[in-house]
Amino acid sequence: MTIMLDRMEPIEIEHLMAQSVDVNRMGLNAQGFADYLFFACDGHRVQIERKQTNELLADMSSVEEQLQREMQNGVEETILLVEGVYEPVYGLKLATQTWRKARTRNILVPDRTYNCSYTGYKAWQSQLDKAGVTIIETFDYTATAMTLVALFQNSQNPEHKTLRRYIKDRIRIENKNPHVLNLMSVKGGGIGEERAKAIIERYGTFWFAINQSVEDLAETLVGEEGKQKRLGVPASEQLLRAIGKTNI
Repeated sequence: MTIMLDRMEPIEIEHLMAQSVDVNRMGLNAQGFADYLFFACDGHRVQIERKQTNELLADMSSVEEQLQREMQNGVEETILLVEGVYEPVYGLKLATQTWRKARTRNILVPDRTYNCSYTGYKAWQSQLDKAGVTIIETFDYTATAMTLVALFQNSQNPEHKTLRRYIKDRIRIENKNPHVLNLMSVKGGGIGEERAKAIIERYGTFWFAINQSVEDLAETLVGEEGKQKRLGVPASEQLLRAIGKTNI
């Protein structure tokens, strides 16, 4: 059995893993898989997405979207491996500090501070766990390599004694409406998910929606039933101007 890893993963991790298990470097990400992939002894697949703390804390939304895509590829078990050290910044509710090894000494020094709530990040991890994504944290790439080998070797054991575990259930990830995504991606359009869903629910397609008049688009009702509000003229004008319409 082999651990497959994506072509863009660090060569240092590959060399460390190769001391204990067979590895095979290939284009996993291009095929819609996470950074690492292997088969357990019962035949189910395990994929592991590796993220360093800096890239994760800088853009949690992008990481979540990536995990959503990867959970739609049919792989039975998904793990998010977070590599690096971080802690809350005391006295600041919306700040998290990362740490790194010093270049000349074997100590940790402050790295970057992110405008990200530590408690919010931990709550996000909890929600991922409930959605079926296991979270594992490591210190550095050496610990990551050792962890990957341990996960792989453990998956080859047909008898698990720890709490006699089963594969974690996960939620069903619904396919996203491309017309909603197109509206949300209009640069400067000011259309978030709630507004985009309401517009597409009314007009059906992105093309039909952007070819409405300002007045008609403004009458779109946004929000939960009983709490709905009109999209309004300013928001409608902003969207149509953002796609290049001038005669509004």
